[in-house]
Formats: sequence, C-alpha cells, structure tokens
Amino acid sequence: MSERPENVAPGGMGGATRMHDPSEAAHDRVRRRAMNIAFIVIVALNALQLRYVGADWRRVLLLIIAATPAGLAVKVFELRFKMAANERQQVIGELPVGKFIAYAALAVAVFALCTPLVTWALFGIWGYDFVTYYHDRPERMRHLYAVTKTLDEVREVRAPWAWALPAIAWEICRRV
Repeated sequence: MSERPENVAPGGMGGATRMHDPSEAAHDRVRRRAMNIAFIVIVALNALQLRYVGADWRRVLLLIIAATPAGLAVKVFELRFKMAANERQQVIGELPVGKFIAYAALAVAVFALCTPLVTWALFGIWGYDFVTYYHDRPERMRHLYAVTKTLDEVREVRAPWAWALPAIAWEICRRV
C-alpha cells in the first residue's frame, strides 16, 4: 500500500512553483519601497494641507475619485522597466490615447478648481496603484504577464473621463 494520500493534488500540480527571478524580485522590492515612500510623502502633504487650509470632505472625496484613473499612468510609466524601448513605443502607440487625453483635460480642470485640496489627488493616484498592485501580487507576476495585464487594464477602461465629471459638476453647483 502507498503512503501517498489519495487527494494529494486534486486541482493539478499544487506543489509546483515557478523559478525565482532575481531581477523581478529586485524590481518588486524597489516598487514596494517607492510606494511606501510615496505614501509617507502624501500623508505629510495632506496633513499640512489639513492644518493650513482645512478640507471640505465632499470635495476631497470627489477629487480622489477624479484622480483615480491617473493611477494608470504609473503603471504605463513602469513599463519602461519591464520592456525594451522599441517594444514599449510600439505598445504605447496601440493604446487608446484619445479617451485619456479627454480624461487629462477634465482632470486638469478638476485640479484647477480644487487647487487648495490638490494634494488629495495624489492619494487617489496612489490608492489606485496600491490596490491594483497588491491585488495582482499574490500571482507573483512575471514581467511579461504584468505588461500584458497593464495593457489590458488600460484598454478596458471605457470612459476614464467620466471619473472627473462628478467633481466638475459639484464645483459648478457649489459656485453657482
């Protein structure tokens, strides 16, 4: 009789793991360190903003929401560390640029309307990056998979400009 339990790997090769890649591990450490430093800086800026300017929490929330899609820019920027320059240029050329130009224009308008609170926009950008990074991290993504996932994420955002509309509408109502 075998000592091996009957139900060892019901879903496949449950014990198999991928090889450790030192370049990916180093990039992951740098990325996490940068995210932690950015968080500390953002908290410090927001604390100063609260102390010297104060906050209307509805406007802050709408500003955070309006800035959230800009977190994709962090992921697109990160492609430069995961791809060759010519491949990156080709891939970026295939992205739907028009809808992000519209988003950028509306986001700049929101940031201009909410200038005293603009440090909170950084929290929206950082929050999007943080949530998506740690959501995918358990998969221990290889660079290629991370690139593919980032590109799919950029293509799947249907209307990034819509995230800025509530903040613009609130500012218009507030000022009229």
